[in-house]
Amino acid sequence: MESNGAQGIERRSAGHLPTVWDGELVKSLTTPYSFECHGPRLEELKQAATELLATAKQHCDRLDLINTMQRLGVAYHFEKDIKDILAKLVDVNIASDLYTVALQFRLLRQNGVFISTDVFNKFMERDGKFLDSLGEDVTGLLSLYEASYLGMPDEHVLDEALYFSTKNLSVQKELDRNMAEQIQQSLEFPLHWRMLWTESRDFIDVYQKDDKMNSVLLELAKLNYNITQSVYLKELQQLAEWWKDLNYKETLPFVRDRLLECYFWAMGCGPQVQFSKFRWNLTKFAYIATVIDDIYDTYGSLDELEKFTNAVYRWDLKAIDQLPEYMKVIYSALYNHVSEMVEDALIHNGMDILPYIKEQWSYFIRGYLQEARWLHNGYNPTADEYLENAWHTIEHWSESDLVCLPAYIIRLLDDLKTAKIEMERGESMNFIHFYMIEKGASEEEASDHVKGLIRNLWKKLNKAIVKDSHRAPAIVKVTVEMTRSIHRMYQYGDWFGIQSKKNKDCVKSILEPIQMEQYDQALLK
Repeated sequence: MESNGAQGIERRSAGHLPTVWDGELVKSLTTPYSFECHGPRLEELKQAATELLATAKQHCDRLDLINTMQRLGVAYHFEKDIKDILAKLVDVNIASDLYTVALQFRLLRQNGVFISTDVFNKFMERDGKFLDSLGEDVTGLLSLYEASYLGMPDEHVLDEALYFSTKNLSVQKELDRNMAEQIQQSLEFPLHWRMLWTESRDFIDVYQKDDKMNSVLLELAKLNYNITQSVYLKELQQLAEWWKDLNYKETLPFVRDRLLECYFWAMGCGPQVQFSKFRWNLTKFAYIATVIDDIYDTYGSLDELEKFTNAVYRWDLKAIDQLPEYMKVIYSALYNHVSEMVEDALIHNGMDILPYIKEQWSYFIRGYLQEARWLHNGYNPTADEYLENAWHTIEHWSESDLVCLPAYIIRLLDDLKTAKIEMERGESMNFIHFYMIEKGASEEEASDHVKGLIRNLWKKLNKAIVKDSHRAPAIVKVTVEMTRSIHRMYQYGDWFGIQSKKNKDCVKSILEPIQMEQYDQALLK
């Protein structure tokens, strides 16, 4: 069936299952929520929330309100107000209780404002240990635990904070169910690493059970979520048409056909509704890159991969004639996608971005090809060589920590969560595999090493967030959102490979609004 002598090639397969999502079903979904219908009420609620910020006088109340808004996913509506409030809360002596001080520390650093770890000195012994008397302060311990993830390199106070809070939270008993669930969730996955979209969905459920719940904030969070979800659904339905036209389920049945999963990542990287074009292009990039990844990882022969790489270097549709049939469809998709972006940028921005995109794809593909050469030649690189190859796919256009650190975190998270299943099916291009060989380590030891690397990379990223928040706030925001979205995607295993219930529930959050009784009942009348 394939030309260019492909008939005699022995093909490998990763055994990827077909997508669980049906494009026609996605296109048939509807939602009663929209900005056109519910925008006026949303604006009323935003105004009421603004007044809440203005009337909160106590430092602890202001911090609690900002924290609640962030977790409900509505803080971006009040960025200037929140920034002005936090600027007045840098004083190290605004509170004497552990909960408030730790919350102050976390919120300031999360929002790009430096605050010293000296704020915790009042809670520590001379030997650098936290006071034993804090062991029963559950809310304080949880706040301290979350703050510890905002640490920077060499801030040993926060290492001790993580150890102390984890140890004491793990042995707490006789807690109410709500608090017990929050502690368990945090010990598994800290707030600072959580994706905004899924955190807001989860926290809405928690918040509406809270005795101190504010009805304005709850309604605002739900309505804001549902209006945003309606935007995401429309975008996904439009992408489903492109997906249908590609028809890789038939033409490339060996690849991971994961459009919705790719859109979820793009949405996590740029969740604000005005970034529709960003999500559109990033979804297409992720989908095409996933297909190419499968071709380089398992299916293509080395000769075919060399030809595909050269075709990308040439960036000429005539190069398609040198490719086997199965590669022609993905090369065409790549070429057409890039051409659309280039034309759009030229029309709307007066910029020719083609040289930059060609260069980026060339480096991207070169990294894939290097791994394929290693595999086909039976060469096991060191763990550092493996990471260095990943580095070369991005370092040519930026040496900024805001670019490099997320790239490393993403690579290590992917490898951490996919290593076991990849090694079971005989695939070796994984940091864990190479570390085990190089160090004679067990899989558990290698995994623990990777977790340590990820935590240390986050410390460096935390430093970059504070350093660059005033100089490049938009880039900082995308960097953090992208890294958090990858954390969520790989929280429960191989996001693109294993379509587990938890991963499917995650994708469903794009497809289904939150129930709002007062609005749902009105629709029935």
